[in-house]
Amino acid sequence: MILKKMITGSLILVACLVKMNAQVWKDPSASVDERVEDLLSKMTLDEKISYCGSRIPAIDRLGVPYFEWYGEALHGIIAWNCTQFPQNIAMGATWNPELMFEVATAISNEARALKNTGQKEVMMFSPTVNMARDPRWGRNGECYSEDPHLMSEMARMYIRGMQGNDPTYTKTVTTVKHYVANNVETKRERIHSNINKKDLYEYYFPAYKTCLVDEESTGIMTSLSGLNGIPCSAHNWAVNGVLRDEWGFKGYVIADWAAVQGLEKRMKYAKTQPEAAAMAIKAGVDQECFRHKERQAPMVNALKPAIAQGLLTEEELNVSVRRLLRLRFMTGDLDDPALNPYSEIPASVLECKAHRELALKAAEQSIVLLKNEGALPLKKNEEKLAVIGPFADRCWMGIYSGHPKNKVTPLDGIKKLTNAEVSYAEGCHVTAEDEDGAKTKEAVALAKKSDRVILVMGNDETTSTENTDRKSLKLPGNQHQLIKAVQAVNKNIILVLVPSGPTAISWEQENIPGIVCAWPNGQEQGTALANMLFGDVNPGGKLNSTWFKSDDDLPDFHDYNIQTGRTYMYYKGDVLYPFGYGLSYTNFKIDGIKVNSKKINAQGNVVVSANITNTGSMDGNEVVQVYLRDIKSSERSPMKALKGFKRMHVEAGKTKNVDITLPYEAFAHYDTIQNQFVVEAGKFEILVGNSSQNISASQTVNVKGGTVPAIKVGQKSGYFNADDELRSKKWDYLYKNKGDMSSLDTGKDDGNAWVEYEITFIDPGFYVNTWDAELSFSFASKEAIIETSMAGASIDSYTILNKQLHQSIKIPIPPEYGKPVRLRIKTLHGEVKHESIKIIPPGDKKPFVINKVVAKSK
Repeated sequence: MILKKMITGSLILVACLVKMNAQVWKDPSASVDERVEDLLSKMTLDEKISYCGSRIPAIDRLGVPYFEWYGEALHGIIAWNCTQFPQNIAMGATWNPELMFEVATAISNEARALKNTGQKEVMMFSPTVNMARDPRWGRNGECYSEDPHLMSEMARMYIRGMQGNDPTYTKTVTTVKHYVANNVETKRERIHSNINKKDLYEYYFPAYKTCLVDEESTGIMTSLSGLNGIPCSAHNWAVNGVLRDEWGFKGYVIADWAAVQGLEKRMKYAKTQPEAAAMAIKAGVDQECFRHKERQAPMVNALKPAIAQGLLTEEELNVSVRRLLRLRFMTGDLDDPALNPYSEIPASVLECKAHRELALKAAEQSIVLLKNEGALPLKKNEEKLAVIGPFADRCWMGIYSGHPKNKVTPLDGIKKLTNAEVSYAEGCHVTAEDEDGAKTKEAVALAKKSDRVILVMGNDETTSTENTDRKSLKLPGNQHQLIKAVQAVNKNIILVLVPSGPTAISWEQENIPGIVCAWPNGQEQGTALANMLFGDVNPGGKLNSTWFKSDDDLPDFHDYNIQTGRTYMYYKGDVLYPFGYGLSYTNFKIDGIKVNSKKINAQGNVVVSANITNTGSMDGNEVVQVYLRDIKSSERSPMKALKGFKRMHVEAGKTKNVDITLPYEAFAHYDTIQNQFVVEAGKFEILVGNSSQNISASQTVNVKGGTVPAIKVGQKSGYFNADDELRSKKWDYLYKNKGDMSSLDTGKDDGNAWVEYEITFIDPGFYVNTWDAELSFSFASKEAIIETSMAGASIDSYTILNKQLHQSIKIPIPPEYGKPVRLRIKTLHGEVKHESIKIIPPGDKKPFVINKVVAKSK
């Protein structure tokens, strides 16, 4: 008996010891919560703190590998040889959420391919859902719309495509940014957005809520600015109150670049760095974005002193670390790759055939035809065609772009599709330069002897980007003067715009017969534009923001009150082009408008039906748009607000029917006294048309008053469609065969001479699109032509004029700082002898010269 008890006791002791030594965190059959708790219990305080920055050291004693929490995937992975799709403002103009899902699926497949080959992690700081409330904001190009419903529906499908549909593993981690209302770049680290609660809940919050509650996005980034006097990265009400308590968000929250440090240094909200770090953690912020080769994030350095000073407890820190660890398990980062379906994604998907075709499809669908007085489509047998403008021979893809091998400029696309004699002149620079006068004269001379002119104009990162807001809605520099000079000698003009957002072109609207908005439209933009111009593709894009006539139509830039005349919902003046506007090469009739019920009960919905007839001779796409207007509201409400839409393809002479369901919440407004969404009993007008100003018909319905139940993660809004087939698609559905997953063949040597310099770029601490550099030659023949590239991805070509021995160039932001990368300079024409390259970093970093050629052609 005694022996039996001893044996039993020994077995219990052994079992306890086994349990104590068990590596539950390594067991994929255990729940994520169990694995997180087990790993957390084994970590030291320093190891926990290290998770609060972007570069997370390995824990060698536990076998936990190094991890970099930093990646960009706005409209393609910022990396070499990754497909670049249309910029988000262009994707919004497609009004096609299903297409957004396809694009996001392709982007996330490329992200996984890079992870599978050990090149990058899958932590992505995308999408941007800051509302495009003012077209002067420097980052309008990054977001989908000025309208909260269109923004929400596009962002919804980006999240779904990026995170994937696997029940166990997350394909990529999405980080919705920048929370909240960060719409001014100048002094953004020091200023506040002052916004009333009604506007927050009705206009600025909805897209975030859709991403986090409906689609269960894994993360969110707080903005560098403040909200109503409190920095967003220490905003207890905005983060803990709204995100975590109201919406039930369980994911991670990251502060934008060094924003926690900024609580003391720039916002003057905290007295010390330890206090700043404690404030952030207590407010629900888990991490600070900061990537440096040698230094940890300021938040990481401050957390241990914060705990030592009693400003924070280790258990409070544990709350954040749990959320961060959870994501490593969700991505499968600590599991056998054989268990993860996404580990099967091959490197060949990078810029593969299917993705390039998808990039072309998206670009074609985004193009908006703004004016057409018989000017389009063009005939392919035009005799002499002039292509003019600073964006004509440039594939400008917008900010936060990666570096694909294949890029098609508008000039390239037009040359390939027409039999005409095509001539090119730059005409002027994007911004004013001394040599613009001579360039304009050259363009005018070319226009005089041409049958037709295609002018390609726009604005780029020199006037609109992160850290830089637009000073005006006008075309920058001398572009407007160039347009007028060319129009004076040739009236047969097509104006193509490549803008970062709405552009004031009132004179052009009056005087030019054909105007097209082509956007920063991804790597296939030239082919897409040519297909549209020559009629191979019928344009069907619609404007996702209001285009105003002039800067005078806009309220104060810092005024975040939507009701002061912002967006189509409240602006009462005449506009250049209304929200939702876009022409076609065919004509559509929308009629047969009806609703399934004239009375809508609380929590009920209404189905709006319409017929769309293509009355023209060409197949095309139309977007049916459904707006609501509260006929007699007790408080100020929008003149109309988009609540449903559907893009439809209709063949010539055919009619299709569309049903669009409006849930009860579509009729709601936010009651700031009850602190909830309510529906006011009364009559609402349902407006159906193909733009916010072109309404075909309307129906009036009576809606019963009531409240809209609050929902949290785990519940869904009325717009969530659980039966959507896209919610069951696997990662490989885009590829019909293995050939679709084949990459470009770049191994062929074209015989041109080249040299390579090796450069290590150091993170300047802020985003820039390009670095400046200067090539020096010991000899250069007249009009020699050189081409620059990195990692096989073409950058640009340059003509060496007058045997000059120095050539200024632009180098795109490298995907990875601190790692050596090779710049290749190839001689396409003439002869050059290389001497050195001077790298000119942005900011206050000193230039440095590299004179060693590390490789060259035989």
